[in-house]
Amino acid sequence: MDYRLEELSEDDFENLVNTICQNILGTGVVAFTKGKDGGRDGRFTGTANNYPSNTANWSGKFIIQAKHSSSPVSSCSDSDFKATVTKEIESIKKLKAKGEVDNYLLFTNRKYTGIVGAELRQEIIDKTGVENVEIIGKETINNQYLNSNKNIVSQYNLNRFILPFTFSEEELKDLIVEFKTQISTIEDDLISGVEKAKYDYKKLDISEKNRKNILGKTYFDDIIVAESLEHFNKIDLFLGNPRNQEIKDNYYDCVDELRQIITIRRDDFGAFEEILIFIRKLVCDGSTKLKGSKRFVTIFLHYMYFTCSIGIK
Repeated sequence: MDYRLEELSEDDFENLVNTICQNILGTGVVAFTKGKDGGRDGRFTGTANNYPSNTANWSGKFIIQAKHSSSPVSSCSDSDFKATVTKEIESIKKLKAKGEVDNYLLFTNRKYTGIVGAELRQEIIDKTGVENVEIIGKETINNQYLNSNKNIVSQYNLNRFILPFTFSEEELKDLIVEFKTQISTIEDDLISGVEKAKYDYKKLDISEKNRKNILGKTYFDDIIVAESLEHFNKIDLFLGNPRNQEIKDNYYDCVDELRQIITIRRDDFGAFEEILIFIRKLVCDGSTKLKGSKRFVTIFLHYMYFTCSIGIK
């Protein structure tokens, strides 16, 4: 369940983190008021109730840090988060020198990326001397601490943020895989002149569509036009091939679902490219089926937008 923690304010996210820590560490968690907190949003002294497990509990002085992002697609790999960690390291070093920290927990509503997250965690350990360090991303917060504790969900009214992006994503994945399988034949057909039509976005009133949907000019020019537009003829041929009729039907079923979901949940996002990136991540994350084909998910989403299948016309 994605509780859309980016919709919380920074203060509410800090309060949420301290509430979670009261459950996993103990009721003795002390929250700090807004201001220059010296690198801490909460603290706890003692032996944790069940962190990191029921049998290997950390003990001593805990410092709790909460770092909130308002973007639904932010991750620990982002440069601004890395810069934040670098800054926090200096605060932790001062606390370590005063003997005020044995355990450091950094909570963030960003996606936790395994390799970069592990590198940042090790950097904190190496540069501060604090051995017990953990960076806890939104996946763990959602799945481990919120799904198993509906009282916290109710306390912060998190259900109001749930985004039911449930559509036929498996059918979309199958379509992408089949498209990649046929692409060499499609390209041969284009070269031989079977398909003469070319997409010329300059002849379309796409700028008005972009304005209505709040899709950025830079994203449109540098991503959609520069990287995806050249593939749209191939998709036309692919969907127009009689042998792909069932795939074509599945494609339009998926488009219909996405169009309705986007219409209902449009206000949950800013620029329209945030929606495209969100859907792309939803489809691709953890998918072994799409290994080597994930770029085509982006291309198909851009095709849907360009052909006015999704978004305001």
